[in-house]
Amino acid sequence: MKKSLYLIAGILIGITLFGGSSVLAAGITAERSTNRIYVNGQEVHLTAYNINGNNYVMLRDVGKTVGFEVYWDGDAKCVQIESEKPYTGEAPVTSAEAKPVEQPAQTDVAAAKQDIIDRTNALRKENGVAALRVNDKLMQAAQVRADEMAASGVYSHTRPDGRKSNTVTDSKYTGENLHNISELYLEQQHKTLSEAVVELWSNSRAHADNMTSSRYGEIGVGLARGIDKDGFDCWYCVQVFLLDGCEVTWVDTPVMK
Repeated sequence: MKKSLYLIAGILIGITLFGGSSVLAAGITAERSTNRIYVNGQEVHLTAYNINGNNYVMLRDVGKTVGFEVYWDGDAKCVQIESEKPYTGEAPVTSAEAKPVEQPAQTDVAAAKQDIIDRTNALRKENGVAALRVNDKLMQAAQVRADEMAASGVYSHTRPDGRKSNTVTDSKYTGENLHNISELYLEQQHKTLSEAVVELWSNSRAHADNMTSSRYGEIGVGLARGIDKDGFDCWYCVQVFLLDGCEVTWVDTPVMK
């Protein structure tokens, strides 16, 4: 149940601080408090003032630290506290003031994987090469590789334990395409993840050769969200190809190191 408390502005005493350690206002002396403050056993750093032997902190600072909503209600001329909502410090927008907010595009991972396969096969068709067949084992293998990179933050054809990428299956007849794409790049380019990664692979000779090679007959795709070396949110994208006529019967588990 929603719980709201109303603190009438008329009971509040305003004290203006001009940078010193103490100040006299309205006959009250306020000094910067040196007492330590703990929340659930963990020390937190809040600006506090000692007035007549009592510690005072700003209500909004407590809301931020403890995690409850507090804001000034200009219509009701009061402070509102809502214990069951996280802190924002802003009054809710009324329906009359509400404006449509553009939501960030959510990536449907399964759909993105299929679109990568479709775009790859469209590229093969343009080059007169037969379409790749989706292999469930290769899909698992590609996802293992994507998960490994997302967990470690290391973008590499070498697995976290130092083994080569082709050790992710029991077949030595595989090839691999990798890419990591920041979400900022996707936003700036106004492109979907699948559109951007296939385009970038197509613009790289080695990656394009893998996608259009007539030697490969099957494909798997993996996608995992993580952080890149610069600290940006990104997607680790993987294609695993299998030579036509070869077989995969086993897929390794992700190596987390």
